[in-house]
Amino acid sequence: MTNETERISQAQANPVFMTAKTAICLMENADISDASAIVRGLGLEKHDPLQNMTDPDVVLGNALVVETKYRTMCSLIKASGCHVCVDLPCGYTPKALHLSKASMGFIGLDLPIVVQEIEPIIRTLTTSSDEISFHGIDATNYDSIRTALQNVTGPLCITTEGMMMYFDAHEADAVVSNIRGILELHGGLWITPDPEFILQFFYSFRSIFGKNSLAKLAASRESAQQQSDVAQLTNPLIVKPDDIIRSSKTAEDFINSHGMKVEKITLAEHIPSLNIYQQLTQEQIRRFKAAMKDCHYWIITLDEKRQQADNPKQESTPFEMSCLLENNIFKATIGGRLDSLAAPQLLTAWEKTKTAGIPVGAEIDCAKLSYITSAGIRVFLIIQKALGKDLTLTNVNPSMEKLFIQKGFTVPH
Repeated sequence: MTNETERISQAQANPVFMTAKTAICLMENADISDASAIVRGLGLEKHDPLQNMTDPDVVLGNALVVETKYRTMCSLIKASGCHVCVDLPCGYTPKALHLSKASMGFIGLDLPIVVQEIEPIIRTLTTSSDEISFHGIDATNYDSIRTALQNVTGPLCITTEGMMMYFDAHEADAVVSNIRGILELHGGLWITPDPEFILQFFYSFRSIFGKNSLAKLAASRESAQQQSDVAQLTNPLIVKPDDIIRSSKTAEDFINSHGMKVEKITLAEHIPSLNIYQQLTQEQIRRFKAAMKDCHYWIITLDEKRQQADNPKQESTPFEMSCLLENNIFKATIGGRLDSLAAPQLLTAWEKTKTAGIPVGAEIDCAKLSYITSAGIRVFLIIQKALGKDLTLTNVNPSMEKLFIQKGFTVPH
């Protein structure tokens, strides 16, 4: 198979990476340094990721949220006392360039398809190549993260921005456990706006659009879902606007259960000056700053007084696969982890089989499958949709059976 076919498989298995391309286009809209150069490097001059945002107000509201997060996070990272930032996911932002100018090391972790695109662009824009590195990883895969950081010393400032909301509960549990493991190895802290990301959108849009904010938020949400092809997921880390007190406690308890503690930083006290203010009225700016008093970024550290709960470690067994076309049936045996790193391999094998014949069915033996993420589930759904009938899953581990049934698959007994 060609590299282009493999790239397409990566994109289909992990469509959420497209939201990161939207973010860099919004950063250019806010005139953030180096954003335009990255947009050109990605070939996004026509701002294709923004095409389904037909309302200029929706673009403005999203640009306000994106610039606020970018500049505030950069400020908090530099004030963290750490000399290395581990950005998970790094996306397509110019953060590596910004932090290297401040004499900080930068390690960008993201899906391989993102790393393959952003690394050469950043390399052409910096002279600090020794201070910057990129690695393709899966956030639920501890070994992939640990390997990427194996040559790093000193405490780390780990950042997750725009990621946690795309995980379901079992994936979020794995990611938080992995971050805990990295902090145990290296020391440092974890900074994230993700628990209150819905609140930041809600308060930002309400402050500048008033009574029209709910309609514009709905249009923004629909645009994001169309682009990422990711159904709205939920996990214990996300604070819900309609139940802030209870869901905030649930999120903190979730972090506590992993042996870590939370310090909440009031956003209003840490927002640097924003370029996007030039597109707002003074009254909108005043209301926005006031609204951000109710929004927080979370700084998370190890809690030496609290033992980590007995959270099961995710299997580190590497992915393995064999497949063939037999009597027009695509037959595959898979084992280990079917995550964002491995799922494109299964999809590529399926596409290759289709070029050799026209499968009328598909059977996947899951006897050795130890872990699956939403990317793996998505590939199963792609195959099932192409067949026009149920995908046959055999020898499903009892511990995974409930998950498959929740996702709409039939699991024979």
